Amino acid sequence: PIMGRDATVAQLVTLLTPQQAMADMVQLAKAFKDELGCSIYDRSSENYCPIVTVGGSYPGFLSAMFRVAYPDFVDISYASSAPLKLYDQTADQTVYYDIVTKAAEHRSEGCADAVRSTLEEVKELIAEASSVKEAVADANMCLDTLPEYITTLKTYSDDLMMAIAFSFADYDMEAYPLSEELGLYKACQVFQDDSTGPMDKVANFFRLMEGDIEEEEGYPGLAAEESRDCFDISIFLPDGNNPRITTSDWSGSGGGNDGKMWDFQLCTTLVDPIGFSEESMFPTREWTYEDLTKYCQLRWGKEITPTPFALVTNLGFADLVKTGTSRILFTNGLQDMWSGGSYLEDVSDSILALNFENGAHHSDLSHVGPSDNDTEDIREGFVQITDILETWLDEIKEESGN
Repeated sequence: PIMGRDATVAQLVTLLTPQQAMADMVQLAKAFKDELGCSIYDRSSENYCPIVTVGGSYPGFLSAMFRVAYPDFVDISYASSAPLKLYDQTADQTVYYDIVTKAAEHRSEGCADAVRSTLEEVKELIAEASSVKEAVADANMCLDTLPEYITTLKTYSDDLMMAIAFSFADYDMEAYPLSEELGLYKACQVFQDDSTGPMDKVANFFRLMEGDIEEEEGYPGLAAEESRDCFDISIFLPDGNNPRITTSDWSGSGGGNDGKMWDFQLCTTLVDPIGFSEESMFPTREWTYEDLTKYCQLRWGKEITPTPFALVTNLGFADLVKTGTSRILFTNGLQDMWSGGSYLEDVSDSILALNFENGAHHSDLSHVGPSDNDTEDIREGFVQITDILETWLDEIKEESGN
């Protein structure tokens, strides 16, 4: 019920947290153990069943935190694309979109410069437009669904750039295995098409989203849209009061009720600093705690103030070794922007990291691998991951005497 559309801010503050998610998982895991006849905590029991948590992205973070917060209950964590360093506020805020830029260039040589130069031209054209209405029409956006808060050319330009950036990031997350059918490759080709002008490139970029299943899952309004000759930019708006395209999460919150829930969570303790450097292919834009607070209070009221260090203080994950944590495996696709906020090197003998040069967002959690479609580094990764998990499970069995 907490995920319902009528949840109050007070309910969200209390229950929409990583800590509550893990507490819920404890109850679920206990129910499974009870059903299987397993002992709950007694590792020396012949009926003990080890718990291995597995997750990618934010669930990857939760997987690692589950092992940190419940070491007597969780035995092993496998955390793919888990951005702990973003959430503990130590990652460089520009690393996210710098990696998106490098990944786009990796998929299609010349893409980064093509996007960068096009967006510079688009910003200039918008600034020169006589009105917001003219600028919107020039990029083939639907005038009748333009969000009401967009009343100036600067607001329109900033939010259009943001939508392009986080849509590129979405394509980057899906950019595996290598193929010219990938959305990231196709997006690059749009901007590298010298036969079209800058505004047409923007319009063609958003047309790519039509019929994209992954995008439709993130933006329910896109799936519900009837076929139109223009693009409805309001699909990027999350539910709730005073929605904006530029939300609390500059990697993109998503639309609809799911977007609302994610937007709220990043206004409390799950803060991810993500900005744009001069090295990225997107216009430079600095992320600040002050701007985040202003946005969050516009959305949720003055009682909501982001507390970026509360989570790491509460869970203690700034120094995993000091917590006494062990048996956590971090995996990262180096084409994935979230790798910039994860652990890329072993932290200790039992907190390990595996990196895959060709991997995207938790590409090792495809549920089908290894397969002929996988690159060699991912295929080798499956073997390494299996060996590590088997070794740790054997250690647990030996420690219990079973």
